[in-house]
Amino acid sequence: MDERDPSYWVSINPTRGGITPPQPPTRSGERTGQVLLLAMLVLFLVDTFLPWQRQCVDLNDFGFHIAGCLSANAWSGTAAHIGQAAGVLAIATIAVLGVRLGSVDLGEGGEVALRVGVYGTAAAGGLKWVLVIWRLAAFGAWIGLLLLLAIAILESIDWFGIR
Repeated sequence: MDERDPSYWVSINPTRGGITPPQPPTRSGERTGQVLLLAMLVLFLVDTFLPWQRQCVDLNDFGFHIAGCLSANAWSGTAAHIGQAAGVLAIATIAVLGVRLGSVDLGEGGEVALRVGVYGTAAAGGLKWVLVIWRLAAFGAWIGLLLLLAIAILESIDWFGIR
């Protein structure tokens, strides 16, 4: 068969015993939600490199004045392994979502991988936030919390079909 022949692009569905046309592209609203989810995941990944914890010191004793601040991002500091898990899950989810937006059909496995990645990122990032909030939290932790809530809400709206 030749690719220029229209019957080349028709798939055979063995469960129905007939020929079915290829599936139409996803709805524009669904695609817009996926692009928005991708953007929020990228923003969260960037946020993991911002300060999640910060401690400033100002010593003025014996004629010496020493001042400075130390900070740690989500990949380090308190519960570093949980922040690293959130970052790695975010990277993997960005990759799966990017491939999916590139019109590659990943089937049901891709759908499950996407959901596990999104909710895994939200859970790990939320746990990191809970463990950091009691220990010198900085602005990156608060931005991360807002992004994680938005990511989880957007994915839940898509999953449950709320419109």
